[in-house]
Amino acid sequence: MVAEEVQYPPIGAVTYPAVTPGLTVTDFLDTSKPLVKSKRDPTRALGPRFVDETEQERRRIARTQKKVINAVQTSKINGQRVNERRYLKAQYEFEREKKLAEKSIYHKEKTHEWQLRLQNSPFLVDLAGDAERVEEEMYVKEMEEKRRQRRADLKKKKIKNEIIIKALSEVPVLEHARKQKKQLLEQEKRERALKDIQRVEAVQERKAKENEERSQLNTMPAVDSR
Repeated sequence: MVAEEVQYPPIGAVTYPAVTPGLTVTDFLDTSKPLVKSKRDPTRALGPRFVDETEQERRRIARTQKKVINAVQTSKINGQRVNERRYLKAQYEFEREKKLAEKSIYHKEKTHEWQLRLQNSPFLVDLAGDAERVEEEMYVKEMEEKRRQRRADLKKKKIKNEIIIKALSEVPVLEHARKQKKQLLEQEKRERALKDIQRVEAVQERKAKENEERSQLNTMPAVDSR
């Protein structure tokens, strides 16, 4: 049996470690041995562990109890959070209703205050509405006057025609008819003059009313606009 020739690495490629007690050159050159010895105790493989059924049941019961305890704690925490949310919501609703009530009371007080301040104000009267009402009344009166005048004119014409026919048929009474006609003409003149006087008085009365309202507005103290 021929001994195998050991192949040594080149000297230039070898790096020598520090001096270690118990390490010889042969150990260093043997590639199957580690260069550094471990100081720990050698380990050994352990076989499978066999746990009895009692221990498994105990562990299962312990895990179940732990889950139940965690669930109870979680439920308590969730209940507390729900109660806190309900309390905060109720508090918020109360504050909101309180603010709305305060705002409503303030609005009513201010409205009552301004009503007391402005109860004697002339601006509460609808001047435009009053003017329209007066104009409508004047228009109705004017139309009624025109109808009455037409009826009177028709009656006068009828009387005139009767007088003329009678005068033509009865010559002796012509002078009397002329007098009646003259009286009718004078009566018409008086009526026209009376209408003119009534129209002028209505215009003067309306102007006097406007001047009185304007003077009241000018003499009234200024209303506080705050």
